[in-house]
Amino acid sequence: MDPKKPGIGAPLAATLAATLTVGCTDTKLPPNPVPTPEMRRPMPDWFDPNARFDARSGDTRIYIEGKIVFETDKAKIRPESEAVLQKLLTFLKDRPDVTRVRIEGHTDSRASNEHNQELSAKRALAVADWLVDRGVDHLRLVAAGYGEDKPIAPNELADGRSENRRTEFHVMEVNGRPYGPPGALNGGMVLTVLSAEERERLRNPPKVEIAKVDFKKEGNVIKDSKYKPPKKEENLIELPPKQDAPSEVAPGTPEGAKKKKAEEKAKDKDAKEE
Repeated sequence: MDPKKPGIGAPLAATLAATLTVGCTDTKLPPNPVPTPEMRRPMPDWFDPNARFDARSGDTRIYIEGKIVFETDKAKIRPESEAVLQKLLTFLKDRPDVTRVRIEGHTDSRASNEHNQELSAKRALAVADWLVDRGVDHLRLVAAGYGEDKPIAPNELADGRSENRRTEFHVMEVNGRPYGPPGALNGGMVLTVLSAEERERLRNPPKVEIAKVDFKKEGNVIKDSKYKPPKKEENLIELPPKQDAPSEVAPGTPEGAKKKKAEEKAKDKDAKEE
């Protein structure tokens, strides 16, 4: 464009400058969205107040200070776990509205995945049995083991493996209704939590006495030497009475014709003899 000739260059430049100036000086942020009822939902009182909580995610974990520890490669609870277990027991007794809790066992990555999953499930069941023995209804508890599938720290480090060997507690139902997002507590090896009475029957099953039977051989047959056939009339099986065959044969049938012919022969024989 020839700068000596009049044109639209100056007005256009002025317009662009004004637009850019406005864009650079406008530093106001958009207003915050109005909180929805879901966002305003209060956090559950079993959640750690120092942890970050998102009500929309439906966090289900019960945070209890301390750790449950077991004997190495076993499902036997060590005595130093008593304080943590007592806190969990108090929580369950004080919160009858929490109608179902899932106990989850986790391990580090040592040993095979199958072994770790079974071990973690048995450890979760050991915690459930401890609670049941102290009055918690076994129907409120679910025991599941995830083995090494859900690490929270590197298994390459000793401290990381120690963190991964843990027991977690999650709320499954509140007042009989599912709690948390759908499918959040699925998976793992689940073991049945029995009542104290059911476990006692498994440990000490009732004895079944089998009567001793003496046999004797009679030829090719082996019989009970003490067996005697029933003599009482009520022990006998009543058979339907036998029905006699009809004495008369209906005429017009083949049997009737044969009978009539035999009778005629007998009469002829008697007549000849006379």
